[in-house]
Order: sequence, then structure tokens, then C-alpha cells
Amino acid sequence: MAEPIADICLVGTGAVGGILAKELGSAGLKVVAFERGAALTLEDYAVRDAIRFITRSALAEWARHDPVTFRNLPSERALPRIHTINAVGGQMLHWTGQAARFMPGDFKVFTREIASGVAERAKADLTGYEIFDWPIDYDDLEPYYEKFEWEFGVSGGGGNPFAGARKRGYPLPPLRRSAKMELFDAACKKLGYHTYVSGAGVLSQPYRPAAPYDSRIEERPACAYCGHCNEYGCHINAKAATLYTSIPVALKTGNVDLRTNTRVFRLNSDDSGRITGVSYFTPDKQIREQRGRVVIVCGYAFENVRLLLLSERSGKAGIANSSGTVGKGIFGHGDVRINGLFDDYIVNSFIGPNSAAVRIDDFNGNNFDHNNLGFIRGGGIGSSGDGTPVQRYDVAPPGMRRWGKDYKKYLARYYTRTLEINVTPETLAHRDNVVDIDPEHKDEWGISLPRVTFSFHQNERRMHAYLAKVGENIMRATGANKMWSRLPGAATRWSGGTRMGSDPKTSVVNGYCQSHDIPNLFVVGASVFPTLTGYPATATISALSYRTAEYITRQREWFR
Repeated sequence: MAEPIADICLVGTGAVGGILAKELGSAGLKVVAFERGAALTLEDYAVRDAIRFITRSALAEWARHDPVTFRNLPSERALPRIHTINAVGGQMLHWTGQAARFMPGDFKVFTREIASGVAERAKADLTGYEIFDWPIDYDDLEPYYEKFEWEFGVSGGGGNPFAGARKRGYPLPPLRRSAKMELFDAACKKLGYHTYVSGAGVLSQPYRPAAPYDSRIEERPACAYCGHCNEYGCHINAKAATLYTSIPVALKTGNVDLRTNTRVFRLNSDDSGRITGVSYFTPDKQIREQRGRVVIVCGYAFENVRLLLLSERSGKAGIANSSGTVGKGIFGHGDVRINGLFDDYIVNSFIGPNSAAVRIDDFNGNNFDHNNLGFIRGGGIGSSGDGTPVQRYDVAPPGMRRWGKDYKKYLARYYTRTLEINVTPETLAHRDNVVDIDPEHKDEWGISLPRVTFSFHQNERRMHAYLAKVGENIMRATGANKMWSRLPGAATRWSGGTRMGSDPKTSVVNGYCQSHDIPNLFVVGASVFPTLTGYPATATISALSYRTAEYITRQREWFR
């Protein structure tokens, strides 16, 4: 059963979809926004319960229905894993709050590090890697970074000598400094590194945007420093999330029809290949069709790929895939962690948001000499170590059992005396790291699951080992009595799979996140990243969302 045509069909209402709904609805366009999860209430997401949100998060109603299958090698059988939450507001409800802009060089890795000879001088083995420049640069995104920071309320101190130029500072001062920030700051300065206070999507003061930004967004209170940020919803909404910032504004326009607990399973197209709308399951699992003049796919990276691949037409391998690159070029951060114990210094790392951090970019991107290191790129390094005892049970020296009398004694003594340094190394796109359709596993709607095949390869492994030593040097400079480092096992903060680029032969979308093949189809989010960088993606996907929305609203002839 078809429904009246909408100007925009929006698939997903997380960070990206929430911004797009507000911007497009405010421009007078009729938007139907589909969300496969529910609209959570404060009581749903703000309970500060480590068992519920950390150790048993896969049992949450908004997570357990949507597994992804994972494997490290193509020869292995992929197994299901609960990966992401599904709810209005998406992952932004549970993010840490790190709101960093990418550096200017992050957008031109091929030009600056392959074509320039940096990789050759580094003696980096890049066999199997697929490295492309972004079709846009830092200056293209700078005004939209600013809009994100001032509409969502980002607290920060600046002072990063490696950062791109800003036309305007942060709207809010930094969050309060903690002992872990002081330890890390002093150690880095002792070593001659350039410390700065990173941007945090957590309010240091009560805040409501003022003109020229969107003053319709309601005021939110300042952070209470409870420490329950990463993996938790904020119990006072001080942490930025579209659920209680942009989405309420979008709904008040009267132009946005938000349909929760609905699952889009196919993008529909006509004989010319132009997108005509979407097919979806209603909450009671009835199949419906929604026609739309423009369709925007803006879910999590894996889901964006799955939807394009499942919407194949005439036997082709998915739509918007003339390049054959849909599902290619995925990557995630492999965090390196260095832990230190202090006999006579109380750190209390659990206090305050983990996004309140001192960081350095001296070893990020191409900010340091790579000659003869055997790899290119790098990672951000910062103070870390949040979490309740349940979350931090595994922070114990190598060889210590995680049970028994000795372990209890250790935890009682050192839980408050532990510092963590977190390194976020960049992962490059490799031809063996892909998302495709699992031939075996299906979800409860009978739709095939996305299958992720991913391993860290030679460039990452060398980088991880090098950055672990950098982190250990910093920890040593803090005066820690004991320390150890942990190299990454699994990846996190996934991106890639629908690469943006200037060449339709090697990319899926252009610089406005518009399909090369189908002009009225857009794919927006971290899935469009050609390269990952050493930062989380939230600020950049938000900036891309504002930029894409502005581009679409200028195409008035599409909506007549």
C-alpha cells in the first residue's frame, strides 16, 4: 500500500538524521523520518546502572534485535554480535562526548603522504591499502563544525597548534579539570609535547543557543560530573544528543513525520534507476511503501551498506554501486591503552566526563617524522580512565586473575589510584576489510544481516606498537609506580563502506554525500569517510549533515 509522496524520506534518526530532520523540516520540506527503534524517555536511558548498560547492554530492548555478524578472515564463519543501539537519537545517546574537528591534513592523506613521498621515506608497506583523498577539505566544513559546536553546546579550551583555523572559538569554557588531566598534562609538558583541552559535547554551563544559531533549541543544564557518560544516556541531558536538541525542534515545525519502530528494508527505484521511495515494516510487521522525491540513508555505517546492497535492481550488486565499492573501505579505531598505578596518589578517574580530557596531537596524522618508522599516519593521545568498578574489572596487571582474594585486595586499593592513557590510532582502508550480506544469518524480520570482515593489517600493527611506546613514556613521566599497555583486539567507532570521492569509478557519493549514480539518493554519515583520522567521527558527521541539508534545500526545483 503506497502512501502520499514526501519531499524527503529519511532513514535513521541518530546524530545525522536528527540534524537533517531539523534543517530540512525548517526549510518547509515534508519529511518522513524512519527509525527502527523507539523514542526513549529519560527514564529509559538515564539510569546510571553499569550492569544494564555495560555488562548486559546486549539485552537492552533497543539493542538486542539488530545484530551484525563479524569475522576476521574471509575463510571464517561470521558470528552474530550485538553492536549498536537503535533509538531516536542513536549512538549519540551513549557517546563519550569527544567533539573534535578533523585536522586539515586528514582530508588529503593520498596527496600529502603517498604522492608527496612521505610513505616511501617511512618505508611503509601499503600493499592492499586503498587510500583516497576526500573531495572536500577542512575549509569546506569549517562553518558547519562551528554550527554544530554552537547549536549543541561544545565546551573546550583550544590551544592545539595542529588544529585547523577557526573563525570562532568554543561557545563554552572547558569542563573542570580532574586529577587525571593534571597528571597527563604535567607529564606531556615534561616531555615537550603540546597539550590542549579537547572539545567536549558536554555542557560546562547551562546553555541555550542564541542567534544566529537555532535559538529554538531548549536550554539544558550544566554537567553534574557524575562520570556516567560513555555507554550511558545523560540523566540531566547535559551531554549533547539530537533526541533532546534538534529532533524536538524538527517535530515542532509540523513538517516532520517521525515513524518509530519501523524498519526500512529496501530502496525502491523506477526503470530509469531514479529512487522513488522506500519499503518498510510497520511496528506490527506489515509491509508498506513510502514514496519520496529524495531519499537520504543516514544510519550506522554497516546499515547504510546493507540497505544499498539489498536494494539491488536487475541483478546488479546493489544500487548506487556502479563503482563496485559499496561495502569496501571500512575501518575502525584500534585503541591502545596504557594503565598506570599510583601507590600514594588518589586519581579518582571515575569522577567527571571522560570527554573532559587533556590531549596531544604530536603523534597524530602526519605531525611527526615518519622516516623509517615502517608506517604512515598516527593517533590522538589523551587522559582517560572513566568507569565504575564493574566497568574497570579488567584493569589489572598482566598475570593477575580477575577473581579471588588477591584481586579483591588489588581492586580495593587501586581502583581510585589508576590512570589510563588512551591512544586512538588511525586505521586505513584495506581491500580485505569489507561489509557484505551474510548468506546465512537473518534478523527477526527475515532480512539478511550485514557481515563484517575486518582485521588490522601491517600499517596498523606497526603503528600500534610505536604509539604504545609513546604512551608508556608519558605514563612513566607521570611517576606511576607500575604500568602496562594493552594493544587492541577488536575495533570500535566504525566508518567507511560508502566512500565519498570526486571519481565515480572509485567512490559511491560526491562531496555533498549525493550518489554519483542516482541524483536523488544521498548517503550521509561516517560510512562516507575515505579515511578515518585519529579522532571520533561525531563532530565531522554533524558538519557533513548541516552541509548536505543546505545543499538539498537549495535544489528547490526537486520539490515543485
